[in-house]
Amino acid sequence: MQINLKLRYIQTWTDTLGRKRYRFRRKGFSGVELPVNSDPASPEFQAAYHAALRGERQDHALAMVAARGGSGTVQDAIERYLGSTTFRAYSQGTQDLRRPILKSFLRAGVGNLPLTKMDDKYIERWLETAPTMGAKRTWLLALKPLMQWAASKGVELIETDPTKDIKVKITGSDGHLTWTNEQIEQFRAHHQLGSKARLALELLLGVALRSGDGISLGPQHVRNGWLVYTQEKNRKRKPVKVEVPLPASLVAAIEACPSPPDSLTFLINEWGRPFGKKSFNTWFRKQVAAARLPDSCVPHGLRKGGCRVMAESDCTAHEIMSVSGHTTLREVERYTKAANRKHLAARAQAKVAKAAKTQADTEVESNVVAFTVANR
Repeated sequence: MQINLKLRYIQTWTDTLGRKRYRFRRKGFSGVELPVNSDPASPEFQAAYHAALRGERQDHALAMVAARGGSGTVQDAIERYLGSTTFRAYSQGTQDLRRPILKSFLRAGVGNLPLTKMDDKYIERWLETAPTMGAKRTWLLALKPLMQWAASKGVELIETDPTKDIKVKITGSDGHLTWTNEQIEQFRAHHQLGSKARLALELLLGVALRSGDGISLGPQHVRNGWLVYTQEKNRKRKPVKVEVPLPASLVAAIEACPSPPDSLTFLINEWGRPFGKKSFNTWFRKQVAAARLPDSCVPHGLRKGGCRVMAESDCTAHEIMSVSGHTTLREVERYTKAANRKHLAARAQAKVAKAAKTQADTEVESNVVAFTVANR
């Protein structure tokens, strides 16, 4: 997409080969050929034009543009994407996760190469340098939206998305560990009511919160005993509003560890300010270690633990979704996979036994009725 600019001293025409040609003609100066088939708004054309205005050679100016990653390069595309409304529509957490990944793509030594040269083979080779399969998938999730944007109508930096057919499948992993009842009680035993650590646990567990929501919610989100908030994830793109009654355990933790009157969050750091995501995770790991629990007991595992507890309490999938804010049954099934199978098996057998007893009682009753009728 080109922008028509009115530049002084420029002659333009299309040559016999169909190329767009530009020549700088100014009285008292020699004629200068400017970049062929170029966009007048591009950094290259502007650098060459202003060099001609100053009576200087173009080569040095163009070299400086290339060193900074000129138009059409991978660096230029990434910088434009990071400043686009498409990228800014993601939650702050997603932006903070994906920005350094895209910057690392530049550090792979391709920043000054044309974006059009980034084919699927090169991208697959880059993905193979990821330290783990999880990281490989995260890298691809960061790169795909960039390439989709670059190929979209109105941007058109590339003709087709080279990541379209690239997929990363992770098998044999259930993600973060789901906290067990024993681990939850061990944490509670060490961190008594009144402690900030106990409040953090009850927040994430009691209403199955993501840590990003846990550190941002405060008294203003409580209305007549209900927690009412819009989830941070996809807030700008597909907002999900959650309304859930506060469980008694969470109410007790909030009352035992109140935040300052002017605070907008239940959880505050040692300086009396809201936690950032990284600082909260670092702080929470220390609380886990203090309770002598394994490093695998991470904040997100409490969200999964809250879903598990609801599943083991006979809550339906839709009931769990209304608390956790999940939008598909598939997500809930994945989060409740760690429901106590032994507990559920015992409950299933109890239901079978109850049904069998009901059937036996019905048969006995029928036999009694038949015998009575036969002997009248």
